[in-house]
Amino acid sequence: MTVHKNWLEWSVFAAGLALVLAIIGYLVVQLVRHGDAPPRLSVRLGAVTRSDDVEPAHFVVPVTVTNHGDRTVADVHVEVTLMKDGAPLEHSELHLAEVPRRSSRAGASTLEHEPAPDRLRVRVLGYSEP
Repeated sequence: MTVHKNWLEWSVFAAGLALVLAIIGYLVVQLVRHGDAPPRLSVRLGAVTRSDDVEPAHFVVPVTVTNHGDRTVADVHVEVTLMKDGAPLEHSELHLAEVPRRSSRAGASTLEHEPAPDRLRVRVLGYSEP
């Protein structure tokens, strides 16, 4: 007895095959294009919010670290400094365990004084390469 497949079965087969081939193609391209560029970190601050539900109240500063390089970095230390009249008024540090290659990690730092966005300075203090 011969079983004939209908158009729906052939369509599902074709869609599945196309998806599998696309994934394999993507992985091959990623393998070939993988570079060895050193880590290149950038830091971006988010919108500051006030946290009144804890005592003493403080201000939360969201921080996003992006690694534009091809190597993963670990043990990333970021410093957020609140400036007043050109001098540091307050600072806090944030520690991120790892920032993989070509990706971002987010965290938050806290300050006691209300920061204006133009008075905040942020920088990466250091990292290690695993």
